[in-house]
Amino acid sequence: MKETKKNKANEFLGSLLFTKNLKASGFFEPIVSIFLAFLFGSIVILLIGENPLSTYKLMFGGAFGSLANITNTFNKVTTLTLTGLSYAFAFRCGMVNIGAEGQLYIGALCSSIVVLRVPGPAPLVILLALLAGFLGGGLFGLLIGFLKVTFGANEVITTVMLNYVAQYLVLWAISGPIKDPNSLTAQTAVFEESYWLPSIFPGTKIQCGILLMVASLIFFGIFLWKMVAGFEMQVVGQNSSAAAYAGVNVKKNRLLSMFLAGGFGGLAGAIEVLGVQHRLLKGVSSNYGFDGIAVALLGNNTPIGMFLSGILIGAMKSGGNNVQMFSKVPSSVVDLIRALMIVFVLVNALHRFLKKREMRRDLLNV
Repeated sequence: MKETKKNKANEFLGSLLFTKNLKASGFFEPIVSIFLAFLFGSIVILLIGENPLSTYKLMFGGAFGSLANITNTFNKVTTLTLTGLSYAFAFRCGMVNIGAEGQLYIGALCSSIVVLRVPGPAPLVILLALLAGFLGGGLFGLLIGFLKVTFGANEVITTVMLNYVAQYLVLWAISGPIKDPNSLTAQTAVFEESYWLPSIFPGTKIQCGILLMVASLIFFGIFLWKMVAGFEMQVVGQNSSAAAYAGVNVKKNRLLSMFLAGGFGGLAGAIEVLGVQHRLLKGVSSNYGFDGIAVALLGNNTPIGMFLSGILIGAMKSGGNNVQMFSKVPSSVVDLIRALMIVFVLVNALHRFLKKREMRRDLLNV
């Protein structure tokens, strides 16, 4: 009896620390979800009267068919992966961050203010702008964590509401204090070229933000799986009551997770304005914050998984217009396929949750 209970406990703890999920189901489930989403997408394309293989060829050709397309795709991958990282940091601590869109806007705003208002050598200003973007998004995320730990406010509701606050704050800024005086449109002036993020390959526009994104993923992996603070954060995410009983400061970890989540969302905004758009616009984000959730879920909230899913989602966003221009298939079908991926991932996540709950019940009944 004791041996049986010990075995069940070890199995449960293995599930708690993600070892089983990440090595087995965490690898295959996203692949199955992608396959099923493209399969259902193929049925829709057939009903429209087009060839699915030709459609997918157009989509990925629009993403990787030329140097300009590759540049556009990987610039999207950078922003998408960072907003995915924003969701993943909060998720690992048991928080649901739907606010990466707003945090991106705040990060873009803070970076733009630094570039437009802070004098100094270009390299120093760029570093300050990136730091301002991270801190601005981080403080915006910290506000959500504060509302959670102080008043018990549901972070799903507060993040969604604050997305609108961030968007209107940016609109106010680019319509007044930092508006381009020579333009009738709500936007800032184009940044001086010396303040643009440099490209990493000569002759291309693939800016060095992609290196910051890779460094952020490495930090994410080291922090969560190699550092005590990351382990505590994951324990809080799995069972906050048990974590508190074991002496882990639940409030501190939730605040830290939301600060880091917001920070990487803000960094995505900083890279977007410094490396891609080179000015702050009303629509600085093309739903990157919400698409980042798909990146995190599809990548199982792991560094390698999010990088690969970021490439897939980035390619689909980049190639969707190509599908609409050269076939009868509307780009909304590509959006449908992305949505189906999320649905199938969530179904698998629900299955894992129910299985884990059943395992926990069996352990307590032994």
